[in-house]
Amino acid sequence: MEIEEEEPTTSTSTPPKASMKKRRRQRKRKNQDDEEYQENKSVANQINQKFGGSKEKHKDETPMFEVRNGKATIKNSGNHRLTVSRTLDTHMNKMFQWEEEPEAIESSYNCALCHEQGLKRELFGPYYISLNPAKHWPNFLAKKPTTKKPSYKIELWFHGTCILWAPNVNLHGSQLTNLDHQMDIFWSQNCAICRKTGAAISVQNKKNMHVHYPCAKNKDEKKGDEEEEEEKRVLE
Repeated sequence: MEIEEEEPTTSTSTPPKASMKKRRRQRKRKNQDDEEYQENKSVANQINQKFGGSKEKHKDETPMFEVRNGKATIKNSGNHRLTVSRTLDTHMNKMFQWEEEPEAIESSYNCALCHEQGLKRELFGPYYISLNPAKHWPNFLAKKPTTKKPSYKIELWFHGTCILWAPNVNLHGSQLTNLDHQMDIFWSQNCAICRKTGAAISVQNKKNMHVHYPCAKNKDEKKGDEEEEEEKRVLE
């Protein structure tokens, strides 16, 4: 009796080579995907830190009053000072902005008070007033209009010292207060030294006597020089 030998069967626990390669490729692809995900996540976090920020962080940086033990303090005082500083800068810029009025009569570059040209010293302006041509018109600044209107806008320039010494005129931002009324008074007053209009400074103890600031200053300087020369002659 012959006994047939059975052929050895292949163990099912050992996977084929093709299956092993496929699994290795899948693990490798998964690792690559994980690395790419982590890299993208890191870049996203950097962008968020630079340009974004959480609501809580923004809230912490906001200046605010904080009460502790019955005492109020400013939280984030550095940001508070920066906010106040920017607000003040914006307000001051608005105050010192001036708008040119193209319809106003253009005047010569002379001080509207002392008549001197701005070539010697810098003039400030332009400032604008409404002027009635029936009153005192400054012919040394511009020709009197021939058309009949109740008032005209005219531009004015001033030396800083001339307008600062002028009474009842104050600088508020970029505007001079009460200028319309006062200029009509100044142009009705002649300087006791040069005899020109626009004298704003009253002479002490002299009724109805007015002078320009440069005229008074030059006279004092000449007087001082004369006194100095007289002293030298006496000593010689």
